[in-house]
Amino acid sequence: MNLKKKLFALFLFVCGTVGCSPFTGLTGFHLRKTFPFIDSKNNLQDSYRNLPYHSSGVAFDSNGEMYFNNFESEGRIGKIRLGKDEKPEVFIDLDEWVSPVGNRSPKAAGLHLDEKNRLLIAESGTGKLLRISSDARKLEVLADSYDGYRFATIKGLAMGKYGDLFVSSPSSGTIYRLRPNEGYIGILNGDLVMVEELCINADGNRLVAAEPDAARIVVFDLSEKLTPVNSWTLVDFSPLGFEPKGLTFDDTGLLYVSLANQDHIRVYDLKKGFEIGFLETDEVPESLVFHDKFIYYTCKQGIRRILLSQDR
Repeated sequence: MNLKKKLFALFLFVCGTVGCSPFTGLTGFHLRKTFPFIDSKNNLQDSYRNLPYHSSGVAFDSNGEMYFNNFESEGRIGKIRLGKDEKPEVFIDLDEWVSPVGNRSPKAAGLHLDEKNRLLIAESGTGKLLRISSDARKLEVLADSYDGYRFATIKGLAMGKYGDLFVSSPSSGTIYRLRPNEGYIGILNGDLVMVEELCINADGNRLVAAEPDAARIVVFDLSEKLTPVNSWTLVDFSPLGFEPKGLTFDDTGLLYVSLANQDHIRVYDLKKGFEIGFLETDEVPESLVFHDKFIYYTCKQGIRRILLSQDR
């Protein structure tokens, strides 16, 4: 880590649509520094350390309960009320609800809780967007195909304004946009992007997506209109050879990014248009989510969290 603190990192910010963003044309060197935090070793319970399958998705409901996938097996969603003496339990076993498709078995990827505490799941195994009631007694398939073709593997999941849901399918180069209340499903991206993880800023007007194969983070400017839009590049990691993985915003609007095979999390101030530092981790973080002053991240060793400084 000492070497990391001494090096400059090159990040190129390029906007693909002229005049659409305050980041247009920004480029240059920005000094990496350790971003303020309180306790990077404030981990969750030891019961998370040795799960047969490590979680690749975490979400929180309005009551503060945490949901996570791959609990004891790939098709199980676990949940826990955070606390010193609390124990995780199975919320739902998708194998009991969803039939295999050929040799593809149910497997959860992206998770999200809606305003009614219904759990939304990007079910990557058989290619379905699921919605499960808060008592786990009702499972709905919101979508499993578009224009007569079944979904390929889906992964990222985000919820925006107008009740919109966004689901990424990296293998097909597609981001699906759904408006369940209107029965609408369409394609968001007008250009081909192999994005995985998704997140939406607090204003709900930008969808930020990680595209590992192209080593970049892209942005889609959103509106209420259900028409395709082209992406523009926010961060190009190709000069460094890094692959962005997890994404999340905190409550101040800072963007956090995890990278494949890198034991830290990058932090970006989008208003100023540059990287402001990084959070050191003991493991390689994968999926990220912000909740109640913490950045939670999944890794092969379990689920960890970092308590952020108030001086952000």
